[in-house]
Amino acid sequence: MHEIFSRRTVHFLLCVAVLSSSLEAAPKRPVKKAPPNLPDLKSPEDKMKFLEMIRGSFPVLRIGRGRTYRSSDLDEQLEKYIAKETSTKLSPIIDDETFIRRVFIDTIGHVPTPAQINNFVKAPDENKRAMLIDELLESDEFARKLARYWRSVIFYETSANKNTVNPQALEDWLFTEFKAGTGWDRMVGEMVSATPTRKKNTKSQDNGWHQDHGPNNFVLANERKPELIASSTARIFMGISIECAECHDHPFDNWKREQFHEMAAFFAPGKYYMTDQSDPSEKSVVEAKFLLGEKPPTYLKPDQRRVAGAAYLIYNPDNYWFARAFVNRAWNELIGDGFYSVDSLGQDKEVVHQLVANKLSASFRYAGFQPKWLYRVILNSKVYQREIATIDSDADLFTSVRPARLRPYEVADTVQQLIGENKSVWNAINSTFDQNPSIPQRDLEGAVQQALLMMNNGTLHNKLANGPLKKELLETKDDEQMIRQAFLGILARSPSAEELTMYRKFIKESANRNEAAVDLIWILVNSAEFVTKR
Repeated sequence: MHEIFSRRTVHFLLCVAVLSSSLEAAPKRPVKKAPPNLPDLKSPEDKMKFLEMIRGSFPVLRIGRGRTYRSSDLDEQLEKYIAKETSTKLSPIIDDETFIRRVFIDTIGHVPTPAQINNFVKAPDENKRAMLIDELLESDEFARKLARYWRSVIFYETSANKNTVNPQALEDWLFTEFKAGTGWDRMVGEMVSATPTRKKNTKSQDNGWHQDHGPNNFVLANERKPELIASSTARIFMGISIECAECHDHPFDNWKREQFHEMAAFFAPGKYYMTDQSDPSEKSVVEAKFLLGEKPPTYLKPDQRRVAGAAYLIYNPDNYWFARAFVNRAWNELIGDGFYSVDSLGQDKEVVHQLVANKLSASFRYAGFQPKWLYRVILNSKVYQREIATIDSDADLFTSVRPARLRPYEVADTVQQLIGENKSVWNAINSTFDQNPSIPQRDLEGAVQQALLMMNNGTLHNKLANGPLKKELLETKDDEQMIRQAFLGILARSPSAEELTMYRKFIKESANRNEAAVDLIWILVNSAEFVTKR
């Protein structure tokens, strides 16, 4: 049975990879051939088998086998191009205390404990940063953080009926895949090729669209509409905004209206029709055609056509956007700036240090689209481990790390680390601090509502005033030690000499040591530093 399936699969690949080009120039005397008897894609596993076989038909992966790309290669290449662009000096490398806070937040979403900080700072091993990075990347928390981020990306702008989607199921599936080390190509392939169907005699809220199956939720978040799926596929997985081309040629890019609808045709359940611009009552059939020109055979069934579209998206050697979109988002999250704006990798968009972006993206492809590989390269680099600085000119990008606000779940998780598990507080923070994950870090701003929540939430302050950190502070009779413990427990750093002097005076002048401890906690939790990456 497997042998038969394999022969048919190979036949399918030849159709997709070869016939698509031969159809461009039909012979003068076309010979009609019956469509091959392709196997039905009845399950996600069947689709992934097709996708894997199509992957092997493209030569680009073979070209990169055996190549290595290290953090030192990234730094060497980047520093060479930075020197050509700016006279700004590269910022110094951060100390161990700053590093452990930053890398904890960026990988697992909350700050380290005072004990973890002290143990790391005292450790003599010169490779301790790389060892810590490896440990964090293998943790469940890293997989969960990535899953939360991509859930937010996919669902942030959705208008889908809440009864027809299950964001948590998507997050849990992504967590399982990231934890298992599944390649980004496989995850995207399964999401893009999903074809959720309606369960008979089942209400939507009762898993009526099979929304409990995680990967179905990308299509369901786009309301199963070909136009929305095409637009989101291009934006999220290629970094290209083509939605403006649905009604007219793109005003700022080269995308044409026909290209948008040819892309949408991949996701139609049958024939796809485009409305005439001049006469809305007139419609014409549009055949599927990928943005770079690939055409699947016209006899493919809808499920098969979607797999072909996923293959063009992910494995076509000319489609460098797929790898670059993921790399650019990760770079934006870790460094504070992207090579491009997050959703602006389009044909005529400006890019900073394009050759570096190309090399890192190509190496990500050669590494099998492994997210952990990419994060390991960036986190071990000097560019990631430089001090924070405000950056005003694009020429100075990557000479420092830009100050960045924490994601909502990072703030919520860090608060929960102080007060213990509390669903109402976690939900309030996650909701109030919520911002579009596709907005570049440089454009994110705080809001008055966020400050008011942190200052005035009764449950939060009751938990802080009676929590384990307050009790630990009161057990310390030495004022300086109290201050040090508060800073390490809340901001994950030691206080400066100026801060020690200021807070010693504050505690000494307080009539009640208990109130002084509560006030110290309140001040630090409400500082700008608590909700930003240092």
